[in-house]
Amino acid sequence: MCRWISYAGPEIYLEDLLFNQEYSIVQQSIKARESIFTTNADGFGVAWYSKRTAPGLFKDILPAWNDSNLRSLAAQIQTRLFFAHVRASTGTAVTRTNCHPFTWRNWAFMHNGKIGDWHLCRKDMEALISPEFYALRQGTTDSEALFLVALSLGLTENPQLAIQGTIGHALRIMERHKAQEPLRISLAVTNGSEIWAFRYSSDQQSPSLYAGAPNTRAMEKSENNINTIASEPSDTDPSRWFKVAESTGLHWTAKNLREFTIHI
Repeated sequence: MCRWISYAGPEIYLEDLLFNQEYSIVQQSIKARESIFTTNADGFGVAWYSKRTAPGLFKDILPAWNDSNLRSLAAQIQTRLFFAHVRASTGTAVTRTNCHPFTWRNWAFMHNGKIGDWHLCRKDMEALISPEFYALRQGTTDSEALFLVALSLGLTENPQLAIQGTIGHALRIMERHKAQEPLRISLAVTNGSEIWAFRYSSDQQSPSLYAGAPNTRAMEKSENNINTIASEPSDTDPSRWFKVAESTGLHWTAKNLREFTIHI
Protein backbone atom coordinates (compact mmCIF):
# COMPACT_ATOMS: atom_id res chain seq x y z
CA MET A 1 0.00 0.00 0.00
CA CYS A 2 0.96 3.65 -0.29
CA ARG A 3 2.40 6.21 2.11
CA TRP A 4 1.36 9.84 2.40
CA ILE A 5 1.98 12.98 4.40
CA SER A 6 0.06 16.23 4.82
CA TYR A 7 1.39 19.43 6.35
CA ALA A 8 -0.32 22.66 7.41
CA GLY A 9 1.24 25.48 9.37
CA PRO A 10 3.86 28.20 9.01
CA GLU A 11 5.49 28.38 5.61
CA ILE A 12 8.27 25.85 5.01
CA TYR A 13 10.17 24.45 2.04
CA LEU A 14 8.81 21.19 0.66
CA GLU A 15 12.20 19.57 1.23
CA ASP A 16 11.90 20.11 5.00
CA LEU A 17 9.42 17.21 5.16
CA LEU A 18 9.87 15.43 1.84
CA PHE A 19 13.62 14.91 2.29
CA ASN A 20 15.08 16.44 5.44
CA GLN A 21 13.67 14.01 8.01
CA GLU A 22 15.06 10.86 9.59
CA TYR A 23 12.24 8.86 8.00
CA SER A 24 11.02 11.25 5.32
CA ILE A 25 8.25 10.37 2.88
CA VAL A 26 10.93 9.82 0.22
CA GLN A 27 12.76 7.45 2.57
CA GLN A 28 9.45 5.67 3.16
CA SER A 29 9.14 5.17 -0.60
CA ILE A 30 12.28 3.03 -0.36
CA LYS A 31 11.58 1.29 2.94
CA ALA A 32 8.30 1.92 4.74
CA ARG A 33 8.17 0.70 8.34
CA GLU A 34 4.40 0.30 8.82
CA SER A 35 3.11 -0.82 5.45
CA ILE A 36 2.23 -4.12 3.81
CA PHE A 37 4.43 -3.08 0.90
CA THR A 38 7.91 -2.04 2.05
CA THR A 39 8.71 -0.30 -1.25
CA ASN A 40 6.38 2.35 -2.70
CA ALA A 41 7.86 2.91 -6.14
CA ASP A 42 4.84 3.17 -8.45
CA GLY A 43 4.92 6.93 -8.77
CA PHE A 44 4.53 9.95 -6.50
CA GLY A 45 2.79 13.28 -6.33
CA VAL A 46 2.81 16.60 -4.49
CA ALA A 47 0.03 19.19 -4.28
CA TRP A 48 0.98 22.46 -2.60
CA TYR A 49 -0.77 25.72 -1.79
CA SER A 50 0.79 29.14 -2.08
CA LYS A 51 -0.69 32.49 -3.12
CA ARG A 52 -3.20 31.08 -5.59
CA THR A 53 -6.46 29.38 -4.64
CA ALA A 54 -5.85 26.17 -6.59
CA PRO A 55 -2.88 24.03 -5.60
CA GLY A 56 0.20 23.43 -7.69
CA LEU A 57 0.53 19.79 -8.71
CA PHE A 58 3.54 17.68 -9.70
CA LYS A 59 3.18 13.95 -10.36
CA ASP A 60 5.28 11.33 -12.10
CA ILE A 61 5.68 7.57 -12.37
CA LEU A 62 9.33 7.50 -11.33
CA PRO A 63 10.14 6.35 -7.81
CA ALA A 64 10.25 9.43 -5.59
CA TRP A 65 13.86 8.75 -4.57
CA ASN A 66 14.96 8.70 -8.21
CA ASP A 67 13.44 11.94 -9.50
CA SER A 68 15.90 14.82 -9.65
CA ASN A 69 13.13 17.25 -10.61
CA LEU A 70 11.30 16.51 -7.34
CA ARG A 71 14.42 17.22 -5.31
CA SER A 72 15.07 20.46 -7.20
CA LEU A 73 11.48 21.71 -6.86
CA ALA A 74 11.32 20.74 -3.19
CA ALA A 75 14.35 22.91 -2.48
CA GLN A 76 12.69 25.95 -4.07
CA ILE A 77 8.96 25.78 -3.27
CA GLN A 78 7.73 27.34 -0.03
CA THR A 79 4.24 26.44 1.15
CA ARG A 80 1.88 26.69 4.12
CA LEU A 81 -0.03 23.50 3.25
CA PHE A 82 0.81 20.52 1.08
CA PHE A 83 -0.03 16.88 0.37
CA ALA A 84 2.58 14.34 -0.74
CA HIS A 85 2.03 10.71 -1.72
CA VAL A 86 4.19 7.76 -2.77
CA ARG A 87 2.33 4.95 -4.51
CA ALA A 88 2.33 1.17 -4.33
CA SER A 89 -0.27 -0.01 -6.82
CA THR A 90 -2.92 -2.49 -5.66
CA GLY A 91 -3.60 -3.60 -9.22
CA THR A 92 -4.22 -0.58 -11.43
CA ALA A 93 -1.70 0.66 -13.99
CA VAL A 94 1.40 2.69 -13.16
CA THR A 95 0.49 5.90 -14.98
CA ARG A 96 0.66 9.58 -14.12
CA THR A 97 -3.14 9.81 -14.09
CA ASN A 98 -3.26 7.13 -11.39
CA CYS A 99 -0.80 8.95 -9.13
CA HIS A 100 -2.08 10.94 -6.15
CA PRO A 101 -2.99 13.58 -5.07
CA PHE A 102 -6.11 14.22 -7.13
CA THR A 103 -7.30 17.82 -7.33
CA TRP A 104 -10.36 19.86 -8.28
CA ARG A 105 -10.43 23.63 -7.95
CA ASN A 106 -9.11 24.36 -4.44
CA TRP A 107 -9.52 20.75 -3.26
CA ALA A 108 -6.93 17.98 -3.03
CA PHE A 109 -7.34 14.32 -2.06
CA MET A 110 -5.05 11.33 -1.48
CA HIS A 111 -5.62 7.79 -0.27
CA ASN A 112 -3.86 4.69 0.98
CA GLY A 113 -5.80 1.43 0.91
CA LYS A 114 -8.33 -0.19 -1.38
CA ILE A 115 -11.92 -1.02 -2.13
CA GLY A 116 -12.01 -4.81 -1.88
CA ASP A 117 -12.25 -6.63 -5.23
CA TRP A 118 -12.16 -3.33 -7.11
CA HIS A 119 -12.44 -5.07 -10.48
CA LEU A 120 -15.90 -6.32 -9.44
CA CYS A 121 -17.06 -3.11 -7.77
CA ARG A 122 -15.69 -0.51 -10.16
CA LYS A 123 -18.73 -0.12 -12.43
CA ASP A 124 -21.19 0.32 -9.56
CA MET A 125 -18.88 2.73 -7.73
CA GLU A 126 -18.33 4.87 -10.81
CA ALA A 127 -22.09 4.98 -11.39
CA LEU A 128 -22.34 7.07 -8.20
CA ILE A 129 -20.24 9.86 -9.73
CA SER A 130 -22.46 12.70 -10.93
CA PRO A 131 -22.10 13.80 -14.59
CA GLU A 132 -20.55 17.06 -13.37
CA PHE A 133 -17.63 15.22 -11.83
CA TYR A 134 -17.43 12.13 -14.02
CA ALA A 135 -15.90 14.30 -16.74
CA LEU A 136 -12.91 14.72 -14.40
CA ARG A 137 -12.22 10.97 -14.32
CA GLN A 138 -8.79 10.43 -15.91
CA GLY A 139 -7.40 7.28 -14.30
CA THR A 140 -8.62 3.85 -13.25
CA THR A 141 -8.00 3.78 -9.50
CA ASP A 142 -10.51 3.27 -6.74
CA SER A 143 -8.86 6.25 -5.02
CA GLU A 144 -9.83 8.74 -7.71
CA ALA A 145 -13.32 7.23 -7.76
CA LEU A 146 -13.63 7.76 -4.00
CA PHE A 147 -12.75 11.43 -4.46
CA LEU A 148 -15.24 11.96 -7.28
CA VAL A 149 -18.04 10.15 -5.44
CA ALA A 150 -17.34 12.30 -2.36
CA LEU A 151 -17.54 15.44 -4.51
CA SER A 152 -20.85 14.16 -5.88
CA LEU A 153 -22.12 13.67 -2.32
CA GLY A 154 -21.34 17.22 -1.21
CA LEU A 155 -17.69 17.16 -0.20
CA THR A 156 -17.36 20.91 -0.57
CA GLU A 157 -20.22 21.55 1.89
CA ASN A 158 -19.56 18.85 4.50
CA PRO A 159 -16.40 16.77 4.01
CA GLN A 160 -17.01 14.57 7.04
CA LEU A 161 -20.47 13.47 5.94
CA ALA A 162 -19.47 13.14 2.27
CA ILE A 163 -16.52 10.85 3.02
CA GLN A 164 -18.54 8.77 5.46
CA GLY A 165 -21.29 8.45 2.86
CA THR A 166 -18.76 7.43 0.21
CA ILE A 167 -17.33 4.71 2.48
CA GLY A 168 -20.85 3.47 3.20
CA HIS A 169 -21.62 3.18 -0.52
CA ALA A 170 -18.36 1.29 -1.12
CA LEU A 171 -19.19 -1.21 1.62
CA ARG A 172 -22.67 -1.84 0.25
CA ILE A 173 -21.32 -2.36 -3.25
CA MET A 174 -18.71 -4.79 -1.94
CA GLU A 175 -21.43 -6.69 -0.11
CA ARG A 176 -23.58 -6.82 -3.23
CA HIS A 177 -20.70 -8.33 -5.21
CA LYS A 178 -19.69 -10.62 -2.34
CA ALA A 179 -16.20 -9.16 -2.25
CA GLN A 180 -13.65 -11.36 -0.53
CA GLU A 181 -11.08 -8.61 0.01
CA PRO A 182 -11.54 -6.01 2.78
CA LEU A 183 -12.09 -2.30 2.46
CA ARG A 184 -9.17 -0.38 3.93
CA ILE A 185 -8.90 3.38 3.99
CA SER A 186 -6.46 5.99 5.20
CA LEU A 187 -7.16 9.22 3.35
CA ALA A 188 -6.86 12.97 3.55
CA VAL A 189 -8.72 15.78 1.85
CA THR A 190 -8.22 19.54 2.02
CA ASN A 191 -9.82 22.72 0.75
CA GLY A 192 -6.52 24.58 1.03
CA SER A 193 -7.04 25.84 4.58
CA GLU A 194 -8.37 22.85 6.56
CA ILE A 195 -7.59 19.13 6.45
CA TRP A 196 -9.84 16.14 7.10
CA ALA A 197 -8.25 12.70 7.54
CA PHE A 198 -9.95 9.31 7.92
CA ARG A 199 -8.82 5.87 9.12
CA TYR A 200 -11.33 3.08 8.55
CA SER A 201 -11.52 -0.57 7.46
CA SER A 202 -14.01 -3.42 7.25
CA ASP A 203 -11.63 -5.84 8.99
CA GLN A 204 -10.17 -3.61 11.73
CA GLN A 205 -6.83 -3.55 9.94
CA SER A 206 -6.76 0.01 8.63
CA PRO A 207 -3.53 1.40 7.20
CA SER A 208 -1.55 3.25 9.86
CA LEU A 209 -2.19 6.94 10.51
CA TYR A 210 -0.44 9.42 12.80
CA ALA A 211 -0.60 13.09 13.72
CA GLY A 212 2.29 15.04 15.11
CA ALA A 213 4.72 17.91 15.03
CA PRO A 214 8.08 17.04 13.46
CA ASN A 215 10.84 19.61 13.29
CA THR A 216 10.24 21.55 10.06
CA ARG A 217 12.64 24.48 10.59
CA ALA A 218 9.67 26.84 10.30
CA MET A 219 10.54 30.43 11.22
CA GLU A 220 7.13 31.16 12.74
CA LYS A 221 5.02 29.52 15.42
CA SER A 222 1.45 28.33 14.98
CA GLU A 223 -1.57 28.30 17.28
CA ASN A 224 -2.02 24.62 16.49
CA ASN A 225 0.78 22.48 17.90
CA ILE A 226 -0.01 19.69 15.42
CA ASN A 227 1.23 20.44 11.91
CA THR A 228 1.47 17.02 10.24
CA ILE A 229 -0.86 14.09 9.54
CA ALA A 230 0.87 11.13 7.94
CA SER A 231 0.95 7.39 7.33
CA GLU A 232 4.07 7.09 9.47
CA PRO A 233 6.08 9.33 11.80
CA SER A 234 8.96 11.02 10.04
CA ASP A 235 11.27 10.68 13.06
CA THR A 236 11.79 8.42 16.07
CA ASP A 237 10.75 10.88 18.78
CA PRO A 238 7.53 9.40 20.28
CA SER A 239 6.77 12.64 22.12
CA ARG A 240 6.06 14.33 18.78
CA TRP A 241 3.42 11.88 17.51
CA PHE A 242 0.22 10.04 18.40
CA LYS A 243 -1.41 7.17 16.54
CA VAL A 244 -4.93 7.64 15.23
CA ALA A 245 -7.29 4.86 16.35
CA GLU A 246 -9.39 2.64 14.10
CA SER A 247 -12.61 4.20 12.77
CA THR A 248 -11.39 7.67 13.72
CA GLY A 249 -11.18 10.89 11.76
CA LEU A 250 -9.30 14.14 12.25
CA HIS A 251 -10.24 17.70 11.40
CA TRP A 252 -7.28 20.09 11.36
CA THR A 253 -7.74 23.87 11.47
CA ALA A 254 -5.27 26.64 12.13
CA LYS A 255 -6.30 26.71 15.80
CA ASN A 256 -6.91 23.09 16.78
CA LEU A 257 -7.16 19.42 15.87
CA ARG A 258 -10.46 17.64 16.49
CA GLU A 259 -10.91 13.87 16.57
CA PHE A 260 -14.25 12.30 15.63
CA THR A 261 -15.65 8.79 15.37
CA ILE A 262 -16.44 7.62 11.85
CA HIS A 263 -20.06 6.46 11.62
CA ILE A 264 -21.01 4.34 8.62
